Amino acid sequence: MDTARRERTTRRERAELQSQAAKARQEASPGLFSRATAYLRKPPPDALEVVEPARWRPIVALVLTIGGLGVSTYLTVAHYSHTPLACSGSGIVNCEKVTTSAQSIFLGVPVALWGLLFYVAMIAVNLPVAWRSTDRRIHALRLAMTVVGMCFVLYLVSAELLIIGNICLWCTSVHAITFLLFVLMVATVPQMLGWGASATQPSHGWTR
Repeated sequence: MDTARRERTTRRERAELQSQAAKARQEASPGLFSRATAYLRKPPPDALEVVEPARWRPIVALVLTIGGLGVSTYLTVAHYSHTPLACSGSGIVNCEKVTTSAQSIFLGVPVALWGLLFYVAMIAVNLPVAWRSTDRRIHALRLAMTVVGMCFVLYLVSAELLIIGNICLWCTSVHAITFLLFVLMVATVPQMLGWGASATQPSHGWTR
């Protein structure tokens, strides 16, 4: 009986320890990612509201995105149909050499397809309804996507210049569009979300 009583006591103590550990985890302060997600979902009362940008900015963003989608679609179709690109094949500009190099595949997927998927997603976050949204997460996602896209562009440009030794004009056009989108988002989204601004700072002139 003493053994059974000790076993019951041990189980009870173990259950109490597990309960205390679970309570401690709940009371612990959330991590950086959790705090950022909570802030974007429901900012504190003193946070600035999402400010509508100047009307031309969403229009320019959508036009650039459609252009990037068009070029990416052309490159993807040319890759899978093995159709030569309308591009120079001599000198430093050699589209065929770039698009058939080992660097034209990333993680087993053609770079052209990565570009197509990127711009399909960018179309979704650059629609007028997305720009008018008061959900801070949508605007933060738009900025994050362009940052990731720009990092990928830097990798591709480095591969062209340092490894392949040639450039592709079609690829360069996509890189330029991504860069313009990056600049536009960096100049727009932080101000929309009030990052670096005080709650009493006026926003007049921003939507005009």
